Amino acid sequence: MTDALEASEVRASAARDEAARSGATQDGAAPDEPAQSEAGPLRSLLDAVHDTVTEVRARQDDYFVRRPLRLPARLLAAGGDETAAASLARLLGDTYALTVEAVSDEAELTAVDRLAAARATRSGPRPAAPPPSAREAAALARLQEERRAAVTREADRIGAAAPERVGVLGGVLPYLAAGPRTEDRPPIVLVNALGMGTALWHPLMAVLARTHRVLTWAPRGTAPDSRPLRLRDQADDLAAVLAAEGARECHLVGWCSGPKTALAFHRRRPGAVRSMVFLHGSFRHTGDAAGREPDTPYERNLEELCRAVTARPALAGRLRTLFTGAPAPLPDDTPPHQAAEEVLARPARALDTELLRPFADDAVLVAYARQLLDYWADDALAHAGDVDVPVLCVGAEFDRIASPERLALAAGRFPRARHELLPGATHHSMYDRPAEVAALLAEFFAAAEPRSIVSGAPR
Repeated sequence: MTDALEASEVRASAARDEAARSGATQDGAAPDEPAQSEAGPLRSLLDAVHDTVTEVRARQDDYFVRRPLRLPARLLAAGGDETAAASLARLLGDTYALTVEAVSDEAELTAVDRLAAARATRSGPRPAAPPPSAREAAALARLQEERRAAVTREADRIGAAAPERVGVLGGVLPYLAAGPRTEDRPPIVLVNALGMGTALWHPLMAVLARTHRVLTWAPRGTAPDSRPLRLRDQADDLAAVLAAEGARECHLVGWCSGPKTALAFHRRRPGAVRSMVFLHGSFRHTGDAAGREPDTPYERNLEELCRAVTARPALAGRLRTLFTGAPAPLPDDTPPHQAAEEVLARPARALDTELLRPFADDAVLVAYARQLLDYWADDALAHAGDVDVPVLCVGAEFDRIASPERLALAAGRFPRARHELLPGATHHSMYDRPAEVAALLAEFFAAAEPRSIVSGAPR
């Protein structure tokens, strides 16, 4: 099977359910689809509501208790028929346990509302069709939840599996591997962020592993008593994993600080990289003395923290608490537009512990700070013009960790790059929206395949 056909399979699966956790059963297969999709031609609308409501509730479970989901009347009924739009709004509300309102003035739509509307129209205009029955809508809601639970089970299985191991300078590197190993299809290497574990990748791995070998690991260098590592050491670890897998080529997907590791490896072995994806990547460079690079407030504050604890490690205990507080609940009187943007920008509550790994204790923070300053000192974009493989830069509308503006600017530095912005997404889209991200990656990888000179088909 060619990668182009595999990409088509992943896109089809994502179209059926672009929920944050859709698609795989415990053995990696998709749940059976009814011969006739429940809810018929309005399936995309119900999927859009389900996906959006699920994503928002993962951040704040009572968001819709006091706030409605507003949808354009034109989306709910052909010609904006107010009676038909109100009827479908009630059905959606009953199906997903919230209040849905049809509105004619689209200026009233919040960021949450716009996200649902954009998802509903992604496959084209809403067909003029009668609404599904309550039974059909309920059956689809059950199927959607089954898909979400299935990918969660598969993600949990991947996370609980015994890791592979490879010897590296200074010890042994455990890494996660999922999916088939094939000679004609390069693995996808998920290049993780400094200081992070692998849990954020597990849902995306569950989807990608249906068709590809997928590899990732927790970058070394922050564990107690570990030796200090630098950017070149992380690139060495990447090379060691590929050697252990017997892989001559790979697709690299770098998240956050990961793109700098990916580019360091590419500089060393350009022929081993078939394509690169920079997922909410950070090319932050502290050599930008003129201050022209757009930073997020988080990045500016984190640099101050890193410099302080590197200069005076004894301060780590006092300073790390500045980055470990949970977000405060949204007050009931928060204006609707502000509340929607705030809830979309937050990470899922299930990630609370995982995201605190770099601040777990004083020693971890000091080691993390030193590595991060080393990364920031590297001007990876100085070599962007030498990258002759396809590059995809994926930003997120509500990324408050790594500047999405900087990533958009960076895309213009690579000869064969394109930029995509995920509306309503955060820095953790691979966890929040694995099916959507997997479909985007599968399409990109298929287009990046070398083509036969004779037939023009993927080799």
